[in-house]
Amino acid sequence: MPTDLPVKVRDLRLDFFRGAALLIIFIAHFRGGWLWDFIPARFGLSDAADLFVFCSGYAAALAFGETFVRRGFWLGAARVALRCWQLYLAQIALFVAAVALCVGVTGVGPGSYLHVLGLETFVTDAPTAILGLTILRYVPNYFDILPLYIAVLAMVPVSMLLARISPSLVIAASISLYALAWTAGLNFPGEPLSDKGWYFNPLCWQLIFFTGFSISRGWLTAPLRSKAVTVVSIAFVCLSFITSRPSLVAGSPAIRAIEEFFRLHSNKTNLDLWQYAHFLATAQLAIVLLKGRESILASPWCRPIVKCGQQALSVFLCGMLLSHLCSMLLMRTGDGWGIQLILNAGAATILLGTAHSVAWFKTKPWSAKAGPTRVTPKLSEAASIEAPAA
Repeated sequence: MPTDLPVKVRDLRLDFFRGAALLIIFIAHFRGGWLWDFIPARFGLSDAADLFVFCSGYAAALAFGETFVRRGFWLGAARVALRCWQLYLAQIALFVAAVALCVGVTGVGPGSYLHVLGLETFVTDAPTAILGLTILRYVPNYFDILPLYIAVLAMVPVSMLLARISPSLVIAASISLYALAWTAGLNFPGEPLSDKGWYFNPLCWQLIFFTGFSISRGWLTAPLRSKAVTVVSIAFVCLSFITSRPSLVAGSPAIRAIEEFFRLHSNKTNLDLWQYAHFLATAQLAIVLLKGRESILASPWCRPIVKCGQQALSVFLCGMLLSHLCSMLLMRTGDGWGIQLILNAGAATILLGTAHSVAWFKTKPWSAKAGPTRVTPKLSEAASIEAPAA
């Protein structure tokens, strides 16, 4: 009788890019951090949010898709519902922990970090804010990624029903919903005392989620071998980079006109199509450049990022709290290079420690029958992974 545990095969590309997105999201929310000037959003139309939602869709297909196929619709839907419930609890816990952190470090006065995060409603009308928080009608900008993932993940059972008729219906439905949300101005309410909607409109952002989902399920095929698509992608990414550089834009009327066009089409809330196209172009180049060199991702240099990507939810929650804590500390100490180095290095260490700790707990070392899961560096489209946080 074989005694070896079954090997879990993971797609290290997915883990690496998801881990990279998590680290970039931390940097993007670290107000005043010097590394903020070097995140992808400073060099093009798309950013880590696009990457993370795409990876979430790709991973959701791997984690839940086969359940629908092998165990039927209702068990698949139940598993998705369980994950949505887990994400909902994580959202509530993250919000409460962030508010407690803000109050504990900066108080509730005019200089409180609560006001920096735009949580005035929670201060002025706590009952309304608490009710809005529990029904996801109160979704402040810094707490909008998990609600977005809950909303798009809840659409997965419908997509799997449509796929029974034809996978093309899933793609058509996603495009139709995106177009309807744009033309009718549809969004979910995100502020109980105003008409403000969710910063990441799930009715639009589901397009990039189901792009990843459909590629993972094999309903869409990425044109990785197309030289024409690669050349166009290079040109688009380079043009987006040039127009993001103020010094270059100021010196050329033509580039300035293109920059103005891109600026008018940078609606992040509704995932403007130019932003969507820029992400696809960037993804095309990343995968083409990585083709045949995937073993790099198993190297010691990439291993920490991969590890963070493998424990996405825990690292995301920890990263969000750390970004707020580092921002508050920077407000009190100034932004000298010394404190910047300490905060960024300390945060990176804590995030990696969180990933390793959660992975260790998942092995259930207290169980006599349990043992460490052996993860191979083999890259496979049919990898078995857990659904990410967002």
